[in-house]
Amino acid sequence: MRYKAFLFALAAGAATHALAAPITASLGGEVRERLEIFDAPRFGIGGGDADTYLLQRVLLHGEFHMGEAARLYAQLGAHEAFGKKLISAPDEDHLDIQQLFLELNQSERLTLKVGRQEMAFNPAQRFVSFRDGTNIRQAFDGARATLKAGKLRLDAFLTRPVALQRGVFDDEPNDKQVFGGAYGAYALSKTMSLDGYWFYLDREGASYGGVTGEEHRHSIGLRVGGASNGWDWDAEGLIQRGTFAGRRISAWGGALDLGRSFAAAPLKPRIGLRFDAGSGDGDRADGKLGSFNPLFPKGPYFNEANLTSFTNLLALRPSLKVKPAKRLDVEAAVQFKWRETVGDAVYVGPSAPLPATAGRMSRTIGQAYSLDAVLQLNRHVGLRAYYLHHSAGAVIERAGGHSVDFAMTSAQIKF
Repeated sequence: MRYKAFLFALAAGAATHALAAPITASLGGEVRERLEIFDAPRFGIGGGDADTYLLQRVLLHGEFHMGEAARLYAQLGAHEAFGKKLISAPDEDHLDIQQLFLELNQSERLTLKVGRQEMAFNPAQRFVSFRDGTNIRQAFDGARATLKAGKLRLDAFLTRPVALQRGVFDDEPNDKQVFGGAYGAYALSKTMSLDGYWFYLDREGASYGGVTGEEHRHSIGLRVGGASNGWDWDAEGLIQRGTFAGRRISAWGGALDLGRSFAAAPLKPRIGLRFDAGSGDGDRADGKLGSFNPLFPKGPYFNEANLTSFTNLLALRPSLKVKPAKRLDVEAAVQFKWRETVGDAVYVGPSAPLPATAGRMSRTIGQAYSLDAVLQLNRHVGLRAYYLHHSAGAVIERAGGHSVDFAMTSAQIKF
């Protein structure tokens, strides 16, 4: 109750200040149709039967500017999963409020946003994301303040993740979770940024290794990203501390993404190499929890089939992207995956362990081969085709799993 009262007081004060200004309005929306063919969800482990289904997302929004001092944003979402055998929370929600917030511009430097909102703090969106790849995007109920001072941008926020329900106007803030923190980004140049952050996640009923309890996790991280002379890079690392069910948390995660583009060459190729890693819990009897929690990650960060999580992972991904036409991008990639420790399981997105994959000798999860084609017809219409073959490493085969083939096509219209 104190959390809701705090947000209500902020919103009421902001609204009172803003309503005296003249109001201008704009409307818009999005429709996305996404067909997926999945021959073995979760590598066929634990009832992962073949499935073919259509995911539909319809978003409608209204934006109301009250002078320059305030903005009210309202967005409705209707999400359907036609023909899907096993429906998870981000798949289907018949009709609900996707976003509803009031943004108050206290000055050119300070902005306050109160209500239901999406959040992301950097282009990579590894650990806090809009989660655009899934049918339902990630939203939070809470408050976020943004301060801009020269080259520095500082965000501070206190929220609860939205708990998704499949009915009509029944989504509520998750009263068993609190997510807050601060994120600072300093512009080293027009194309380079140095970021630092602290995130705090409080969860009731968290589960790791068959143990359920309260999780109080602090994530402290650094990131540097930029581009220069055809090179681009994005490196991020964080450590996690706190407690879970009476055990100390000692976990880590990170990524290094390097690329070289040849804009003057035919097809304008980009050669990429990315390394991703997240710790696992190597010894369940040592009084510590080593499993990395990726928080609220970008769903298709590893692949569109969501077959991998950052938890207990080492992954190396070389890639080649070319541009056969002005509006067409094609990328081919292969990703080699291993467990960080054999004492912990293989995890699928966002952080769910696969049964019978912990404690076995092999580290090898498998290799993921992907081909991705994106055609942006104009600023309103985009088409995409994607194919993935994920081989089954020794740890998957010993758990009764097998290789995976996944195909996806989508069409997205924005208006």
